[in-house]
Amino acid sequence: MEVVVTGDVLLHPSLWAQAEADGHGELDFGPLVAGLRPFTEDADLAICDMETPLGRAQGPYHGYPAFEVPPQIVPALAGVGYDACTTATNHSLDAGTAGLERTLDALDAEGLGHTGSYRSAEDAAEPLLLDADGVTVGLVTGTYGLNGEVPDAPWRVDRLDVPAMVDRARDARAAGAEIVLAAVHAGDEYSSTPNGQQLAVTHALADSGQFDFVYGHHTHSVQPIERYGDTWIVHGLGNSLSEHAARVPVNNEGLTVSATFTRQDGRWVAEAPVWTPHILTVEPVRWCALPARDACRSRAEDAASLARTAATVDAMGAAGAGARPWRPLP
Repeated sequence: MEVVVTGDVLLHPSLWAQAEADGHGELDFGPLVAGLRPFTEDADLAICDMETPLGRAQGPYHGYPAFEVPPQIVPALAGVGYDACTTATNHSLDAGTAGLERTLDALDAEGLGHTGSYRSAEDAAEPLLLDADGVTVGLVTGTYGLNGEVPDAPWRVDRLDVPAMVDRARDARAAGAEIVLAAVHAGDEYSSTPNGQQLAVTHALADSGQFDFVYGHHTHSVQPIERYGDTWIVHGLGNSLSEHAARVPVNNEGLTVSATFTRQDGRWVAEAPVWTPHILTVEPVRWCALPARDACRSRAEDAASLARTAATVDAMGAAGAGARPWRPLP
């Protein structure tokens, strides 16, 4: 059974400008995300991170620092095969409670599961269970902060709280989850190494015995994959979609990670993950997997991105533990 996880969906104005150009005046994100389809469509479960709240269909839209982005991204994500998205991020309350609820409405309208932010205390208490080819998967998430915003209720957005996340995992298992995943939204932006909070949280979640796979996003940069005891941890998936005004090489890069689970001695066990590096092209902007037959940007830029990503992924010994790129790197 295969689970695919990807990084931040972080829409900036240049991305919805590209979608408008592709839609000839309407917003069409389909061409932008089409490159993801081979990795997400056939997975038993594909999960994104919806970094920012969604606005109304006709706008207005806002970029950094307080985002409110086009909801037309959601049908595009559903169209390439995503099944669910996490929604607990530092931007969850950028557009207030109304924006948070509008985001959940948009995900519901496309049949995408979600967890991390909630309309009610009752919703917050209900674990998210997802069907993956007949296997029930629980998903637990939490964010390190909310950019200084104060929610109107403590249950509105899941925070990065190890005991609370472990309790949610137990609740998911009690409700029927055979596999439980943890998504950690934390870290230092543009850093290629996990910070102390990330290491403490991810290792504690693994040590709890309640999680079968742990992964992270938020830093807008790729971070290492680690085999910690019996648990695989992907510390940072980088961005899935973004176009930051301040461009540094790492913030247009990301990982799509495939984890295959097999039944062993009565329990599901994650095999060594397979990772796909990507970069965004320019003019037009497109999600582009590396290595590419035709250069995503230029041969030199692609090669530099591949080398940087491979070195980062392996910085905590992933290759020696069995993790590998989806196809051999040049």
